[in-house]
Amino acid sequence: MLLLTHAGDGSGNLYIVEKRGRIRVATGGAVRAQPFLDISAIVRSSGSEQGLLGLAFHPNYRENGHLFVNYINQGRHTVIARYTAPADRPDGIGTADPTTQKVPLVIEQPFANHNGGMLAFGPDGMLWIGMGDGGSGGDPRDNGQDLTQLLGKLLRIDVNHGDPYSIPAA
Repeated sequence: MLLLTHAGDGSGNLYIVEKRGRIRVATGGAVRAQPFLDISAIVRSSGSEQGLLGLAFHPNYRENGHLFVNYINQGRHTVIARYTAPADRPDGIGTADPTTQKVPLVIEQPFANHNGGMLAFGPDGMLWIGMGDGGSGGDPRDNGQDLTQLLGKLLRIDVNHGDPYSIPAA
């Protein structure tokens, strides 16, 4: 288990993020056998700091079924992807459909560590993305200090406007 979170939908369900690329659901104290989302075929999880690294449910998840993940793909890039769970979730959970993937952001990772991974919706409704500095020891490419690089930054994007997203004014 890499992360334990909830959807913010009042259901009380807990979502368990597994590094290998699956999200499981615990409901009523038991973990369901069927994964909520399984993208293990496209996730590179062999490195110690690679895999499915983050999950954030859209603030309007109950209505739109959108969830966002941060993972390292087979090409060793960070991928921020949106998936959708169907609106008619019969038990309030259902499963997210892997074919609904929409990728608003892909960031090259020069090394297999310091990839970051945390996702969260801020109080402003924007998706916040914690990006590592790109790896190796001591940030040898100075990504954290280079304002032209997305690595080593806390990114903030508006996933509700633009295609695939917009950059908020402030």
